[in-house]
Amino acid sequence: MASYVPRHELGPTMVNAFWLDRDLERAARWLVDRHVSSSVFECSMVLTTAVQENGYPASDELYFTHPNHPLTRWAARSHANWERLEAYTEATHEEWRYRYDHGPDERHGSWVTVRTLDPETVRDLEWPTTGLEEPPQVTGEWTADDYVDAYRYYYANEKRHLFSWSKDRSMPPWVPEYTVTD
Repeated sequence: MASYVPRHELGPTMVNAFWLDRDLERAARWLVDRHVSSSVFECSMVLTTAVQENGYPASDELYFTHPNHPLTRWAARSHANWERLEAYTEATHEEWRYRYDHGPDERHGSWVTVRTLDPETVRDLEWPTTGLEEPPQVTGEWTADDYVDAYRYYYANEKRHLFSWSKDRSMPPWVPEYTVTD
């Protein structure tokens, strides 16, 4: 198990992606019910803001919010980062459809907004860097050498009050290992 390292400089967050596993489908399955919908919404906002920060034409249909948030800055730094967040958002969208019995043609409105982006235009933007970087640890005081460990600590300790999974989803098996008791 990774070691816990406290950090206080970020404070509360308004948007987040919960990187609970490198396998994005598994990460989405482990989200509490409340984060399934909010992840689709919040990450969609980050995705549309990140492309606009890199020159994608602004429009009233696209979200633009939290441009200085660590997740937005990370997504805007490279097309590979943006694609990783897009894949996470798609996985959470599929989990949203599953968990809340949405049909195969139903789409979360925020995901519909992301899907309106022209993929060629997004790819051809002048991204500041190339390559995939590890996502930022937007986990308050819960940090670790590995971002997945940091998010597991954060989830097991700070999000415990939200623990609720519907259908056949249940508490991730790693929660006891990452729970810190005083």
